[in-house]
Amino acid sequence: MRKLAIVLSALLAVVLILGVIGYGYTQEATPAEEGGLTDCCACATVYASTDDPDLNLIRQFRDEYLMTNPVGRGVAFLYYEVFSPPVAHFINDHPAVRPLARAVLMPVIALSDVAVNTTLAEKLAMLGSLALASVVVVVWAKKRRSKGSQNS
Repeated sequence: MRKLAIVLSALLAVVLILGVIGYGYTQEATPAEEGGLTDCCACATVYASTDDPDLNLIRQFRDEYLMTNPVGRGVAFLYYEVFSPPVAHFINDHPAVRPLARAVLMPVIALSDVAVNTTLAEKLAMLGSLALASVVVVVWAKKRRSKGSQNS
């Protein structure tokens, strides 16, 4: 129980920090020449075209979900200002890494696709299915653990 409290406290602290960062960050993406958000630097270096459908899906998720709240703006700020530039430079310097980077982005693209291209009912159905599957796994693991301790 104490570990759970520590994890939840840490998550709350991260959310608050991201919220503070995002609060001062722009709500709307402005053109790059005005010093605003640019395209997904590290993501854009992975694809051959800046008009790739996967890249457009990530942009749509950013605009519709991340940039509409302080925590999302904080995440975007950290991505654009801290994480993305060195990763983009590394990918540009090592083009052989692009296929691996595309594979790493697959879960991001899948989650972006779910967020952008599904209805609320579909999202709730998926969330319910994940919750049910999680409960089943926990119950199974507890039964297996109790059987193991009885046999020992």
